[in-house]
This record gives sequence, structure tokens and C-alpha cells, in this order.
Amino acid sequence: MIIDLILFFIGLFLLYFGADFLVKGAARLAVMARVEPLIVGVTVVAFGTSSPEFIVSFVAALSGHIDVASGNIVGSNIANIALILGVSSLIRPLMMQTTDVSRESYWMVVTGLIFWIFAVNGIISHLEGVVLFLGILLFTLVLVRQSISDRKNKVFVTPQDVSRIRNFPRWAKVIIYLIYVIGGIAVLVWGSNITIDSATNIARILGISEILIGLSLVAFGTSLPELATAIISLMRGEKAILIGNVIGSNIFNILFVGGTISGVFTLPVAPRMVHIDIPLMFLISLLILPFILRTKRISRLVGILLLVYYILYLSFIYMKP
Repeated sequence: MIIDLILFFIGLFLLYFGADFLVKGAARLAVMARVEPLIVGVTVVAFGTSSPEFIVSFVAALSGHIDVASGNIVGSNIANIALILGVSSLIRPLMMQTTDVSRESYWMVVTGLIFWIFAVNGIISHLEGVVLFLGILLFTLVLVRQSISDRKNKVFVTPQDVSRIRNFPRWAKVIIYLIYVIGGIAVLVWGSNITIDSATNIARILGISEILIGLSLVAFGTSLPELATAIISLMRGEKAILIGNVIGSNIFNILFVGGTISGVFTLPVAPRMVHIDIPLMFLISLLILPFILRTKRISRLVGILLLVYYILYLSFIYMKP
């Protein structure tokens, strides 16, 4: 158990530095490519931080524990909104100065509803998986067209480069920042795997059930990259990347992770998922929508309420496994 505790903190250490490199590289590439940071957050950063969900779900399916996949997707999406936005807004209230996030928010709600509809009969078929996967292709296409349109109408400020490469040619900077992004994602995945494995081992030693581990620890663990990225984004003043990462990760979890898993395997969904967990995931997406679309502000009070929601959800899992 001592070794697992050491590994747990090593994993957190890797998460911090992986998120730091990812946010730093993504923010600079966004401006150099004249693309909104929000778009980068919704796509590149979200895909990178959603990698643990995909890896854990796919490996679980290969090893015969395919029911873990749906729990991981839903649990991670709840954690992304309730935990990550809650913690982030407690650190610093989130002000959204862009209207673009509204489109992505609608995508998040609609994809959650589609996932719920597909899961009602207790299984997500291969055909439904293909539909979900086609959804992520359509979503990416819409964002590409949006970024091209934005590029024509907006003035972008040259980013402040890392001092050591300030005088490098543009192509060299692009390569370096791509290394930042790819390396950051790799370290995030590595750190999350170490953290998840060590936390799961500790939970088993303490006698916590497999169901509880799957719904809470695994879902929380695979959301650690999003949490680390959110905190680093706040520290660097990149709130657009933070919001884009949370919304984009939820969309990617359902359309890419859910679509790929159910496209390759048939994805069973337990009755409690259909009647409890998925509705709670959809509910928290709806509850956060007015703050994103109207007030464009997530205050500390809202952050506290989001954290209470997450704590109540975890408590409910304990009471009704």
C-alpha cells in the first residue's frame, strides 16, 4: 500500500506537468494558426484529455469488463462539469467573453440526450455506435468551418513566446509547440494511468467494491487530466481553453469513446445507468446551460453548488451501489 501511495503522488506530479505543457503549447499554437483558443480547447485539448477515458474503456472491453465502459463515460462526464467547473470557479470565477461556446454547449446537451435514447433498451448497438462516431466527424467538420470563418473576421494578437525560443523562426516554433502538445498529452495519459492503477489498488486493499471503484475512482481518475488542465488554464489565464476542454471532453466521451466502443463491441448499459446515472449526467448538463448561455459567468456560489451535486452523487453511489 505504501508503494501505491507513492505511485499515486507520482501520477499527480505527472498530471501537473503534462497539463502545463499541453495548455502552454495549445494556447500558442491557437494564436499562431489564428484559431480561437476555445476551438483548440474543444478539439485538440479535449481529445488529449479524453484519451484516458478511451484507453480505460477500450482495455476494459477487451478484457471482458465492457460494462465498465458506459459507467466510465457517464461518470467522467458528471465529474467534468460538477467537479472540474466547480473546483475551477472556486479558485477563480469563470467569465465567458465569447458567444462561440453556446454552440458547443448545445452539442453537449444534444449528444447526452442521444446517448440516453440509445441506452434506454439496455444496449447500444453497432449501428448506434456508428451513428455516434459519425457525430464526432460532423462536430469536427463544423468546428473547422467555424474556425475558418472566424479567421476572416478577427484580429489575433501575437502570443508571448517562451523566452528561450523567442528569436526562433516561425516553423521551428510550430514544431516546438507541437512537441509541447503531444508530449503534454502523453504525460497526462501516463500520469492518469499511474494514478488510476494506484488508487484502485488502494481501494481494493481497503475493501471497496468493484462497482464503486468503477463508478467513482475510475471515472474520477480518467477526469484528472481535465482537472489538471483546468487548473493550469486558470493559472495561465486561458479560460477559453478551460471551458472548451470541459465541454469538448463531454462531447468526445460520448461520440468518440462511446461510438468507437459500441461500434467495435456491443455496449451493454445497466438498468441503474439508464434510470439514474445517465439522467443525472443529462440533468447537470442542463443545469449549467443558463450560466453559459445567459449570465456567461460561473460564480463561486455556483461552483459550491456544483461540488455539492458531485458529492451527493458519490454519496448516492455508496448508498445504492
